[in-house]
Amino acid sequence: MNYKQRLNLIFYRFRYKFQEWKLKLSQRYEDLNKKGRERLTIMVIPHTDHRTINFIISYKTISIVIAILVTLLVISAVNVLSHSGSIHQLTELNLTNKDFIRQSSKMKDEVASLHETIQYYYERISNLYIKLGGDPSRVSKGVGGQAPQFASLQGAPQTDITSESFRIKEDIHNLKLSSELSDEIIKLIKKRKSIIKNTPSIWPTKGYVLFPYGKYISPITGKEEYNRGLDIGSFPGAEVQATAPGLVFDTGYSPATGYYVKLAHRFGWKTIYSNLDRIRVKKNEKISKGDIVGYVGKTAENPIYHLHYEVHVGTQALNPFSFLNQIQE
Repeated sequence: MNYKQRLNLIFYRFRYKFQEWKLKLSQRYEDLNKKGRERLTIMVIPHTDHRTINFIISYKTISIVIAILVTLLVISAVNVLSHSGSIHQLTELNLTNKDFIRQSSKMKDEVASLHETIQYYYERISNLYIKLGGDPSRVSKGVGGQAPQFASLQGAPQTDITSESFRIKEDIHNLKLSSELSDEIIKLIKKRKSIIKNTPSIWPTKGYVLFPYGKYISPITGKEEYNRGLDIGSFPGAEVQATAPGLVFDTGYSPATGYYVKLAHRFGWKTIYSNLDRIRVKKNEKISKGDIVGYVGKTAENPIYHLHYEVHVGTQALNPFSFLNQIQE
């Protein structure tokens, strides 16, 4: 048997089976149709003299009614189950909503507490920045505090969420600004520390104020003179120390001032130590604060042992007493 014959055989077998199924279905349909045409008589017999009532109903009608009733029951059951499921979901949603409201209220309190802490921190940082000589224009309130008013001017409805949102934005802005100001404060402190470190701020020798800065009556000439520095009375040979770190830019001797040492410091400061008995440092020598530069002496014009001490900024002479023990590192 070749391939074509085999295909024909399979085709006829399927055709035979199809005809067989079709005949069975047709026979089944005829039986059902015949059964449906059969009728059922329902008699209603009253217990009175009224006549008997007969109802003739076919099996087909009964089947349709039963099918309709079953369909309605199924639909009703589905609706009941769906309604029960909806009620259950609503109950869960209500519970979830209550929990959300409780959590939201707790979070709102925490945000308010955090806002107060940030505001306190921001104000302290801002005040410290301004006291250290910072730029006041850099200290400004966050935009979050102005936005709600702007929103109300635009006619936008204000809600708790909107208010909290702008408050959080303000806190973020203030935290960022506080961080920047903190960095600036550190720079200012370092700069101020450097200035203080290089500012003449200690007594150059141990003693007492003999003649102050400014106008005074000289006991030698008996005339009013102007003192550009400070004369400190001391004992012979007392150590004279540098009042700030710097560089020796000049040393020498004159009959009027005796031996003298001139120091140059950072930020334009200069100090002069004169009326010395002898000098301990050399020109162009770097010295530190507190190093010995010479020793107290006297001159022919002024026989009192003392140190003449001057402080200059550029070419301007300042009152040295204003710096002595007034600046702390």
